[in-house]
Amino acid sequence: MILLIEHLVVAVVFLVLLGVYLRNGAWETLRTVLVAIKQIPWVAESLESVLKSEATNFIKTTKLASGTGEKPAKIWIPKKGMTREEILAKMKSLKEKETNHMEGRIFAYTYTLADDHFQLQKEVFEMFTEQTGLSPEHDELVKLFQKAFLHENALNPMVYPSLRQMETEIVSMTCSMMNGNPATCGFLTSGGTESILMAVKVYRDRAQKLYPWIKKPEIVCPVTQHPAIAKAAHYFGLTVRYLPVKDDMTADVSAMEQALNSNTVLVACSAPQFCHGVLDPVEEISNMAAKHGLPCHVDACFGGFMLPWVEKLGYPVPKWDFRCPGVTSISADIHKYGYTVKGASVIAYRSDDLRKFQIFSSGSWPGGLYGSPSMAGTRPGGNIAAAWAAINSLGEEGYMSRARQLMDITDQLKAAVTEIEGLKIIGNPVMTCFAIGSSDPDVDILAVADVMEKKGWTMERQQNPSCVHCTILPHHQISCDDLAGDLKESVTIVKGNKQLSKQGTAGMYGMMATIPDTAIVEDFIKEFFSEIYKLQ
Repeated sequence: MILLIEHLVVAVVFLVLLGVYLRNGAWETLRTVLVAIKQIPWVAESLESVLKSEATNFIKTTKLASGTGEKPAKIWIPKKGMTREEILAKMKSLKEKETNHMEGRIFAYTYTLADDHFQLQKEVFEMFTEQTGLSPEHDELVKLFQKAFLHENALNPMVYPSLRQMETEIVSMTCSMMNGNPATCGFLTSGGTESILMAVKVYRDRAQKLYPWIKKPEIVCPVTQHPAIAKAAHYFGLTVRYLPVKDDMTADVSAMEQALNSNTVLVACSAPQFCHGVLDPVEEISNMAAKHGLPCHVDACFGGFMLPWVEKLGYPVPKWDFRCPGVTSISADIHKYGYTVKGASVIAYRSDDLRKFQIFSSGSWPGGLYGSPSMAGTRPGGNIAAAWAAINSLGEEGYMSRARQLMDITDQLKAAVTEIEGLKIIGNPVMTCFAIGSSDPDVDILAVADVMEKKGWTMERQQNPSCVHCTILPHHQISCDDLAGDLKESVTIVKGNKQLSKQGTAGMYGMMATIPDTAIVEDFIKEFFSEIYKLQ
């Protein structure tokens, strides 16, 4: 009986290959055979081993074989930040091993005019480089590193190996901070949105390989998940199933589990969600996902570089990182509470098997072999260098000090808000942000935001429920007393004044809330962006 089945299988395979040959010819038939063979488990494992060996041997023949060629060991953020002298010495050492494109011996990657035009760019860069507000010395070091690598391109790590070393070290420090194990790895991206885009791509491609019968892949997450997840789904052809949150604004794990189906390829949650600073029950969600054989992504773009230090300060922070066995990836922005310039985020994976799905490769382009680990091809070297300098100059002690300072301001402001009649804090925020809502129907919080704007504040308005978002930043140290006083005055002005609710952004949000079709609201947003960027 077994022999008969084997003969039938061989016959079917033969007929399939014959059909391919008649339609496409010998070369396509050979390719089909190779694709089929690669699906056999022991063949796939052997092929992967051979390819890894060949890649390792190839690297030994490149510029990576000397200087910065050795694979860096897994490292932690230094206990004490490196001094200015130590960082400058390190920068000098890295630059000496770097390809000097100004010698005219490379033919791609860097397009620089070595004249007054280049100097002008440096001056403009200096003018518009964002200050972190931590210290002049920290900001100057970050700027120095970014300027030193301003025109270098991380697209090809063999041309600029120092960028590869710095990126590897940044990812390692970030993974260690989030309690990853030696296998945890990742890549740098341009920001949280790209990190989330890459994670969604990974899980889509993973599903395509493991479950090719899934034609309409879905993501399950709470409604408070950052819109970047919807953006990623839109770009990559997935559907997001949003679930309502509980009264305390945390994800409803039971509702999420009930929403799982045969098309689900990813479960996502936040640490914390940006809207209200509330931490989703990550451990419970990831355990639920693992029980169903699903990956779990944690969006810690906002909290990744703050929560570890808040926890070390003794604040109650539930597990949210790689200590949760079901968590398979985490996104964390360095350009937020990592205090570097804009354009640096980490997407971390529990294993390299997952990370490989992020890499795009093309072996048939006439321009040569091409590979890219992120959405962008060109990757600005200055942002990588600046992120490396930011982390190493602060060190664990520096991050702890800043976290303590910002948590003190946060606690002070939260206490002040709760003392203002008519206001309340939404949910139970865990770190340096919170959302202010109304506890009195006669106080329209969005009208309060409009009055605050007239007092010189820039307010972040939110909906469902209406509230205003406050992320506490280093520069709030000089303005927190004014914020509390102005909030109290604004509530007094707004209370009972229904007319204010019909004006300004309060009126616009109120109007939008009456439109039953969100597609109309979304069309309005598109029209707004289209108009605001139009020329005269």
